[in-house]
Amino acid sequence: MSSCQSNNAISTALAPTRSEDPTWAHARVVPGARNSTQCIYCSKTIRGGGITRLKYHLAGISGDVEACRKVPDDIKWQMKEVVNELKNNRQKKRKINSKIGSPYGDSPYDDNDGDKEGHSHGSKGKGNEENGKSMEALNRFFAPRTALGSQPTIKSSMCSKEMIGKANMSIANWWYDANIPFNAAQSKFYQPAIDAIAAIGPGFKGPSLHELRGNLLKNSVNEVQNYLLDIKKSWEESGCSLMSDGWTNQKQQPIINFLVYSPKGTIFLKSIDASGLRKDSETLFNIFDEIVQEVGVENIVQFITDNDASYKAAGKKLQQKYGSFFWSPCAARCIDLMLESFSDPKHFPIMDETIKKTRKITKFIYNHDWVLALMRKDFTKGRDLCHPAITRFATKFLSIQCLVLFKKELRQMFTCDKWVASSYSKSSIGKEIVGIVLEDKEFWPQCQFIVKISEPLVRVLQLVDEKEKPTMGYLYDAMERAKENIKARFKNKVTTYMPFIKIIDAMWDKQLHSPLNAAGCFLNPGIYFSLCFEKKSEVSREFMTCVIKLELDLAKQDIIIEQLELYKNAVGDFGHSLAIRNRGKIRPVSWWENFGNEAPTLQKFAIRILSQCCSATNRERNWNTFEFIHSKKRNRLEHKRLNDLVFVRYNLKLRERNIKKERDVLDPINFENIDLMEKWVGEESEFIDGEDLDLESIEEPLASPNIEDDDNVDLDVDDDGGDCDENILINSSNFDPYCFLNENE
Repeated sequence: MSSCQSNNAISTALAPTRSEDPTWAHARVVPGARNSTQCIYCSKTIRGGGITRLKYHLAGISGDVEACRKVPDDIKWQMKEVVNELKNNRQKKRKINSKIGSPYGDSPYDDNDGDKEGHSHGSKGKGNEENGKSMEALNRFFAPRTALGSQPTIKSSMCSKEMIGKANMSIANWWYDANIPFNAAQSKFYQPAIDAIAAIGPGFKGPSLHELRGNLLKNSVNEVQNYLLDIKKSWEESGCSLMSDGWTNQKQQPIINFLVYSPKGTIFLKSIDASGLRKDSETLFNIFDEIVQEVGVENIVQFITDNDASYKAAGKKLQQKYGSFFWSPCAARCIDLMLESFSDPKHFPIMDETIKKTRKITKFIYNHDWVLALMRKDFTKGRDLCHPAITRFATKFLSIQCLVLFKKELRQMFTCDKWVASSYSKSSIGKEIVGIVLEDKEFWPQCQFIVKISEPLVRVLQLVDEKEKPTMGYLYDAMERAKENIKARFKNKVTTYMPFIKIIDAMWDKQLHSPLNAAGCFLNPGIYFSLCFEKKSEVSREFMTCVIKLELDLAKQDIIIEQLELYKNAVGDFGHSLAIRNRGKIRPVSWWENFGNEAPTLQKFAIRILSQCCSATNRERNWNTFEFIHSKKRNRLEHKRLNDLVFVRYNLKLRERNIKKERDVLDPINFENIDLMEKWVGEESEFIDGEDLDLESIEEPLASPNIEDDDNVDLDVDDDGGDCDENILINSSNFDPYCFLNENE
């Protein structure tokens, strides 16, 4: 064992500078031989090809290199997955070039064996085949000259700066006249459109108003629908989550949007203008029922809606009608309501007052350019105090955490010579802010208390907001860990933590808890087989409820229960050493796909449950991009055309994200790399990328308050504030936590 460790250390030390490839743990660099490696298992020297050929050697893939005969089975399996991922990445790049980067299909700079699936989404027929051939011919002779590494034409290389400037000004003038948002220039379809125009050359006329609103829009709808066929086919295996989201545009028109989530990708189904409709449970039920039939009852595992009473009643009624799927509230919205209750002025007046003080500080800094520039340039190194977060109340609590993070810098800023000499320091509002930051002895301890109580929930909120990875297998245990972490932070002092735990339990019992997330926990081997997991009997009972609900075939129900013993007792493939080691290392769905083959009926059932999301918020963020569609400029469009426009626009956005994202099928939800501050001190993107999450971060937060010393927070700040009596933040411990649910019941 020690020799193996020393070999790993030597091989890593001899790896090329900056190399982070894990394969180097299984090889040595051959001194004096460039691009040569030596396998630590069979001592074979692989000359040329570097680390790539070593991967094939360890994976046992014959061809360019001899397979290793001494590599352990688990390493061999891992290397096979790595090699497969390399192949998938190459295919993804070719697809991206085919679907986005080139206006005429496959890029001429792709490999000759490029993936032809990119052409399968088009309409079938002889005419289209001929059209495809002509497009390939055009692509051969008029390839875009903006691709990386491409050679510009002689004509373009001879263009003067003045000619290029005039071309840019022509586009800019049209841009400004049409009132197009600036970030539209970041669209992946922007440069390909210019490439297509340039390829045709002089004399090209842009599509007319009639063409844009007519045949071209129809063609776009057909193209998007063909793209969505592959995603819809996956619903048969993985199931899907139907999501409903209410939205109000600038004209105060209520719009109900419907999306469908599956691991293959999220699709936008349609939007319904609810103007003039009563939003009672009966009306919503009729609308929802039509959408359910369109998606297919047999495909739906859960129907996620808002927590509003009418939505909940309609969802429950729909669940009773079909009996084969669950109604679920939006988990992010439920946790947001918990955080909202934490700052309720009736029961937690001092917490509410502290939040108002933090808002005063941030508003003052961001409403005065000079103060903001001073902070960014001299104290926070360009980092900001706040950015929009997942939900409205998470923004409040993360803002407080960010203030605590920059406590030292803020105190230094309001005592520096530049501030003292400025006119802002002499204004009444400036003096008030200085009084809060420097002189209010209770302010910082109160902020630290709020960070203590809210951070575990905010981390769960980030978990359920994960976009790329299904989270159904994690929510149940994450909530349990969050509650235990809150108790530990206050040294199990019941009078301090109990009001907040009551709020969490009330929302969990009445809204958020579902047999579905308990079953997901039961089927997640990384949690169920954990030594510290104590809810096995509870989640087992609720798993049975899911079997009865989701599997209507009685014979299959019996088979699932029979095969369940193999999983619970880790028998057969479930008990293989490789399966045991990878319980928490790979995603639950991948684990079941690899090790559940001896229990095929249970395997299929587990994959359907574990493939679901818990929240609709990460699909809701971009409705503001459709303001131009629902604006007065387009109110003459008939309803069908408006729906087509929304359908194309949103699904193109989702398509762009789906084909650009890099999915690692082996990577589980990993909390170790999460950074709560990233969304507060980093730049935003149009589709905010999710961080890797891990349940451990709920227990060991990045910026965790030190529970050994209630007056200090482990954020590298100097705490010279006064003591904060935690009980004074609570108006009364004898309150009814269910009072916070009245609006949603």
